[in-house]
Amino acid sequence: MQTYSRRRFLRHSVAVGIGAAAQMNVLGRVAHAAGGGDYKALVCILLGGGADSFNMLVPYDASRYADYVAFRADLALAHADLLALSYTGAQGQTFAVHPGWGPVRTLFEQGDLAFVANVGTLAEPTDKTAYTNGTVRLPLGLFSHADQISQWQTSVPDRRIATGVGGRIADVVTAATPSASPISMNISVSGTNVFQTGQTVTDYALDPTDGVRLLAGYGPGGSAAFTQAVDAMLAQSYGDPFRRTYAAKLRTAIDSGATFKATLDAAPTLATTFSAAPISTALAQIAKVISVRDALSATRQTFFVSFGGWDHHDNVLTLQAQMLPALAAGLSEFQQAMVELGVADAVTTFTISDFGRTLTSNGKGSDHGWGGHQLVMGGAVAGKAVYGAYPVLIPDNALDVGRGRYIPTTSVDAFYAELALWFGVAPSELDVVLPNVRRFYTPESGAPPVGFMA
Repeated sequence: MQTYSRRRFLRHSVAVGIGAAAQMNVLGRVAHAAGGGDYKALVCILLGGGADSFNMLVPYDASRYADYVAFRADLALAHADLLALSYTGAQGQTFAVHPGWGPVRTLFEQGDLAFVANVGTLAEPTDKTAYTNGTVRLPLGLFSHADQISQWQTSVPDRRIATGVGGRIADVVTAATPSASPISMNISVSGTNVFQTGQTVTDYALDPTDGVRLLAGYGPGGSAAFTQAVDAMLAQSYGDPFRRTYAAKLRTAIDSGATFKATLDAAPTLATTFSAAPISTALAQIAKVISVRDALSATRQTFFVSFGGWDHHDNVLTLQAQMLPALAAGLSEFQQAMVELGVADAVTTFTISDFGRTLTSNGKGSDHGWGGHQLVMGGAVAGKAVYGAYPVLIPDNALDVGRGRYIPTTSVDAFYAELALWFGVAPSELDVVLPNVRRFYTPESGAPPVGFMA
């Protein structure tokens, strides 16, 4: 029989990836909002790399489309290929979506999807004059991938911060109403992320294909000797407080992981069919978790999935023609699954990205920009509309700080405030969730921050 020392056990635990990093995320308590039995979930899809959203939502009326073509040059989509939306803005604007976004257009026409135009990171309200004169605070590392992708997840653009919007939402909701559930409120199918990191609640990382991964060799189907050794070590009474705490947390993580896996293994098979693309696989795993929400005693959940590869400095048209249909299919399949599960009104899905991109071409593609367009999907969305201010696509307009990099007209803070209030965060708690929110929205006003949630 093999013997297992404490040192060997700890080395083995880290090697198989349970560690305290991924598997112990289970210790974040799931939050139950006031009101008890009502379920709500937020699903964040990060389009990593900076998606060129000006080819996702395109001006369609003749004059504005002509401006778009003149500005975008070789990056412009043909008018005949665009999929028109039956929506007209306040100034008579009409819009269309990318030709690979047929399912997105269907969701929009059904009223289950809306766009938020020209949204981005802002340290404070900004105009072109203040930007040019240097009299306004700007996001740190503006146009930088590392900084902007972090700031979209934290909503704090003018200082470094370790917690994210989803994590602080979970902290606030959990503090109000703790839960007996052993599973974290925040579940990621793309590993540990800033968005779901809170002070007390962190993310529980699931594999997008395999779901819960348990400690290799432990439990049924594993090594009896290893299982006994682990149980014996964790059952000891340690005098050292660090070892005692570590043992208690690892015991909880192992037991909770086993419970979570057993619950997911017993999940009902959905009639909805998901495509084989990675984004669809990830969303299928989220749908599976949502299907067992009652068994997990979960009434509030957030989910995070990263869909990378959008840094298109060249081949924008070719790469978007490949990637946008996959995103559209995943969104459509996921919404269909939510309808099947009877929670379409309770699950809101939204996209975020590092930044928008330049309207001008670099001869091959587009470069790092600032404001861009995002979508919001779900039965509770006031869909079939474009929110925010879609900019006039002409060079040197009042928002253009160079090459068609537009100052955002809707802040990340207002965007998230709308979602947080719908989720159940009280107006009085928005300052905790969004430290800079009062620069863009007054929580006590009673007015919606943007208006895209019904």
